[in-house]
Amino acid sequence: MGIRASTAAPDWSPTHHRGEAKCRAPSMNPTRGRDVFFTDEQLALAVCNGDFDGQVCPRRTECLRVSMLNKEGFGIWGGMTSKDRLALRMRHPGMPERWTWHPPTEESNT
Repeated sequence: MGIRASTAAPDWSPTHHRGEAKCRAPSMNPTRGRDVFFTDEQLALAVCNGDFDGQVCPRRTECLRVSMLNKEGFGIWGGMTSKDRLALRMRHPGMPERWTWHPPTEESNT
């Protein structure tokens, strides 16, 4: 028995009309040789939310929605930490239309 996602991940590729997700772009791996989305949470937040290069990921909203529907418990998704996504889900249970991005909390940044 395997784990199954509630919703499939969107097309993150550069051919999508909104553009490529920044986490998929090789140029957004500033640490050469390691994936910031698995090794450096603060840098991953900076890349997603535009603090790294001044441009918010064009797919951030979509990414957050997918992660919330699939109840992703780890990593940076949609520019938010797992703690912040859980808090958002608890604040608005069963209300996906209210699951919108907000800046990471101070607790998440420590």
